[in-house]
Amino acid sequence: MFVNFVASRRNMKEDMPYFRDIINIVEREGHKFTRKWIEEVYAMVIDGRYEEEVRNADWKRLNKNQINGLGRADVVIVEATANSFSTGYHACLAIQSQKPTLILTRGRRLGGTFRTSLSSDFVRNVEYDTQAELDTAVVSFLEDNDISTKDLRFNFYIDHKIHTYLRWASYKTGKPQSEIVRELLRREIDDSNSNVGSKHSK
Repeated sequence: MFVNFVASRRNMKEDMPYFRDIINIVEREGHKFTRKWIEEVYAMVIDGRYEEEVRNADWKRLNKNQINGLGRADVVIVEATANSFSTGYHACLAIQSQKPTLILTRGRRLGGTFRTSLSSDFVRNVEYDTQAELDTAVVSFLEDNDISTKDLRFNFYIDHKIHTYLRWASYKTGKPQSEIVRELLRREIDDSNSNVGSKHSK
């Protein structure tokens, strides 16, 4: 499973042990990241180069890489302890893209914040104080959203002709349009497998 990790650079020296914990947990559980950026940025912060790098950065390219990483991800983990416009923006994109999203906050309560109003099934808010609590939260989130153990959601665009057919077929059969699409795909898969078997038997 591919994970996109979002975090703020604002308090990076203080937050880095927790960032590394998240990275280690994800990799320990057998998952991969769509982007690996933490150590590179941390080195800039430690060397005192971060502000200069920010001023000279190609932000169009960086933002494109961030969006592409989000698009490739199966799930998103957001460490949101440090308030950040960028972190909030990418969390919002993840939720709009219907990516299961874990939003982590350390050492402060969520009461009275905007996040408490989020009711999406794709969002999980977790407050933690210790690294053990962080470990539990991340592992639980990964296990609950492991795509190898459940059906997947897949969105795609259709033209007017396909839409008209699906609406007609749904009316005639009483089946949801999504079920009709699944049946057509299963039939295509079965036909393809049969054709492969026929070729091998000749």
